[in-house]
Amino acid sequence: MKRKRREEEHENHERWLLTYADLITLLLAFFIMMYTFSKQDAQKYQEVTSHLRTIFSGGTSTQKEGNSTNTAINSIIPAETINSAIRKQLEEEIKNVAPLDNHDQNLTVFVDERGIVIRALDNAFFDEGKADLKENAKNTLTKIMPIVKKVNRHIRIEGHTDNVSISTRDFKSNWELSVRRATEVVRFMVEKGSFPPEKTSAVGYAEYRPLIPNTSPKNRALNRRIEIIIEKSSDMGPLGIANGAG
Repeated sequence: MKRKRREEEHENHERWLLTYADLITLLLAFFIMMYTFSKQDAQKYQEVTSHLRTIFSGGTSTQKEGNSTNTAINSIIPAETINSAIRKQLEEEIKNVAPLDNHDQNLTVFVDERGIVIRALDNAFFDEGKADLKENAKNTLTKIMPIVKKVNRHIRIEGHTDNVSISTRDFKSNWELSVRRATEVVRFMVEKGSFPPEKTSAVGYAEYRPLIPNTSPKNRALNRRIEIIIEKSSDMGPLGIANGAG
């Protein structure tokens, strides 16, 4: 009986080694996992830095590389920082487009809940009551299109008018005028800038989304405008692609 009891005590005394070994194995697996994650984060950071440098230096990159860094950029760099950088570059390009006739004063860039917005007063892009792009407008679009295209989000063009009614052979109302102007910008961007049609859309709001009340000629002039919107998307990022077109 004494020998049996001693054998049981000896066996129980060594069982803690099994628990200890399991614990060490789990700790080893944990540290391997953490090490792997740290390497991935460093790689992501390098990819993000390289891709952003390509975008803002005017370089090119392959579609595969762009797609591979979408998630990394979105997870590391805040959307506000990205939007601010893109807005600043667009502002610099607009200043250099056409300084004659204070052309740059008719163009503004800002960020709101829709995304990055390039706002052009109608006299910068169109003659009164017309929907044909001016040469200055074409020059402006030619300058800024490469920047907008690199952002790789859905682009929406909005047309807005004042509340003065129009009824001509070409435009029965402000609806037709606003839509036609937005469509002309889209057509130029697709045909001359090679924008993907499936990620570019046009919409006209006529006089129903004024910036300020149409109570004076000056106010009405501010309400007549085209807005090029680099949309936010669920993927968010200069590299987040918005699926579908409106």
